[in-house]
Amino acid sequence: MGRLVQAVTPGDIRLTGKTHQDLDITDIRALESVITDVKPDIVINCAAYTAVDKAESEPEKAYSMNAEAPGNIAGLLDPVTRLIHLSTDFVFSKHSEIPYKPGCTPQPVSVYGKSKLAGEAAIFRQREQNSIILRVSWLYSATGNNFVTTMLRLMRAGKDLNIIGDKYGSPTSAHRLAGFIWRLALSNVHCGVYHWSDRGVISWYDFAVEIMEQALQSGILDRAVKITKIPSAAYPTPAERPSYSAWTAPKLKPCWV
Repeated sequence: MGRLVQAVTPGDIRLTGKTHQDLDITDIRALESVITDVKPDIVINCAAYTAVDKAESEPEKAYSMNAEAPGNIAGLLDPVTRLIHLSTDFVFSKHSEIPYKPGCTPQPVSVYGKSKLAGEAAIFRQREQNSIILRVSWLYSATGNNFVTTMLRLMRAGKDLNIIGDKYGSPTSAHRLAGFIWRLALSNVHCGVYHWSDRGVISWYDFAVEIMEQALQSGILDRAVKITKIPSAAYPTPAERPSYSAWTAPKLKPCWV
């Protein structure tokens, strides 16, 4: 996500980008050194521990990166510096049938979700002003590890697929999200929690079918594979996942001011 944010940086912005190789955000001294050196007007934190299932057996690592580090960033910044921090739909319960609003009560059921919610709280404890939490879900892009690239890889290999059909959300372009992040960063909105996604709601199964159909039409795939819909109970994972994580229509209206 950080590379995409960097790729669409407005021309009048001087950006100092840091990869995880450049900066360990769990090292508070390294954070302090970078912040002191750069003196940023805006900080966009895209870093996170995102191994959802692995977090169940590595809670310390998840909390270190997703909770403690964001709190440290918030505490080290000048009060006038704008902080934008990416969070997730995993802060909500696994059971829902209606779109979530930013003001809905979080009820995470996984270590990953709990660590991300703890990061939100840590940021607002440190600084109530100029901090923005942007919750996102079902991100995909042309590169990296995500549902679209995984499905295309398996389809190219000619593998028949069993895809969960009872979990729903809004597939969201990471490229469009990157543009929206800059929109937030350069707006006059000072603080709050926001939800962002592309429009529409779909199951993982229907998303896989659509990926295949578009890939066939565009010539990315030369033949179809069999895709079978299965219930989530047939594919248990260490971490619980929300069954319905669609958002309401995006609006620039914070729930905390």
